[in-house]
Amino acid sequence: MDKEKQLAVAHEPRTTHRTQSRAKGRRLSASIYEEVRDRICQLVYPPQHLIREAELADEFGISRTPVRQALQRLEIEGYVETRNGVGTIVTAIDIPAFRDIYAMRLQLTTLIGQMNPKPGKPRMVEKASELLARARELAAGKDLHEFWLINLERHAIILSLIGNSALRELYDSYYFRTSRVWYLVIDQIWEDQTLALSEELEDLCKALELGNAQVVCNVEYNHLSYYLKMFERFAASGET
Repeated sequence: MDKEKQLAVAHEPRTTHRTQSRAKGRRLSASIYEEVRDRICQLVYPPQHLIREAELADEFGISRTPVRQALQRLEIEGYVETRNGVGTIVTAIDIPAFRDIYAMRLQLTTLIGQMNPKPGKPRMVEKASELLARARELAAGKDLHEFWLINLERHAIILSLIGNSALRELYDSYYFRTSRVWYLVIDQIWEDQTLALSEELEDLCKALELGNAQVVCNVEYNHLSYYLKMFERFAASGET
């Protein structure tokens, strides 16, 4: 190799081992964050549950560093808190805070069709139809995890229509921050909730077929409003 080629190679940007390790660490931390967040939202980890770093590290076969990073992120977002001499504890469900966050989520919904919406794709209609079929099957038997997955995949469809990255990030965050309240009451409102979910998915299929993000936005807003009214009726009964 002549000197010019040697110099060119020497000055080529390289992905160092350290950079690769950091990227891998971030991916691990993100995966742990999502898994623990989902467990908290589904009340697999109920309020006051003690989360142990060492146990999670053993479960996933990783070091404690990405676990610690994930728990720090969860603490910033209010899912857990660190108590001296105790450890990381899942926070209590704050109903007044839920109402505030849900109100903000409703307002964010109105922006979906206004802030650089992305065009829908035929595959979205197919996916929503598949979710509708699965939602209808929930009437035959209670399956909380399937309920979670259907809602999560429905949420992903809505997210894929949001072109504004800041709006998408906020909308995604507020979805999860309000979701665990439903698992607090889902046993008592299962029939009404699963019926409402099927109706929402029916309307979503029609809106996606029209290919209009504003119509999808209206469907989302109307059904979120209905879900809040459903929760308030239940809360007024004194059972929460």
